[in-house]
Amino acid sequence: MAGSSKGGVNQAKADDGNPKLVDEITETIMTSMKLGIGDVWVSQGVVREGEPDNLEWIKLTKDTNYELKLFEDYTFPAVELPAGEYKSIKIKFRNIFYRHCKLISDPNVVYELLETMGSSTDPCDPADTSWAPDDYFSTGGNFSLVDGKFKLGSAKEKVGGFTIKSGKTAKILWRLGGGVVATCVNKLIDINGNLEWDCGIDDIDIECTPEVEYMWDFVVQED
Repeated sequence: MAGSSKGGVNQAKADDGNPKLVDEITETIMTSMKLGIGDVWVSQGVVREGEPDNLEWIKLTKDTNYELKLFEDYTFPAVELPAGEYKSIKIKFRNIFYRHCKLISDPNVVYELLETMGSSTDPCDPADTSWAPDDYFSTGGNFSLVDGKFKLGSAKEKVGGFTIKSGKTAKILWRLGGGVVATCVNKLIDINGNLEWDCGIDDIDIECTPEVEYMWDFVVQED
């Protein structure tokens, strides 16, 4: 069985609309993400740059999800996995998502920022129901499949693996930030200078402390 855990990352949610940005660069801390995870697969193989997708994938989800939900609200049904060490994950994401942040200088000020899975300059539409190309994660980072081979997109977006033992029932917790209490600073860059967050125009620069090694990881708790 699999579920998610915030692992020290606190949730914040903006009211209707977003507060004004405070400057050309507004420093915030990400508290959660509201995203659409359609399906999830895991593999004992390793996703590597330049190699084809000849890995054996096991699907964790039963029915495709179409909703946008907070990371910490995701759970998956029970599934039987062969014993072994699982090193890679494949995820089908909705194209749009929302980043939840709070202002460093005033944590009571919170933002819900519309973004897309593509470039920061890609067009944004909150009614968009399309899917992004499948994302592939391993300890080497985040990959996409280009012309049949894995291409590294971001070395920083790593995932930690997990081990399944034979004859055991376990609960797998999926932790945003790998359970690290340290936070990442999200610098909101107001490209057009209107002190509003404009998806498709404005940009984000993310700075994490060295303790934040994984984008997320997995912790196995045996019954």
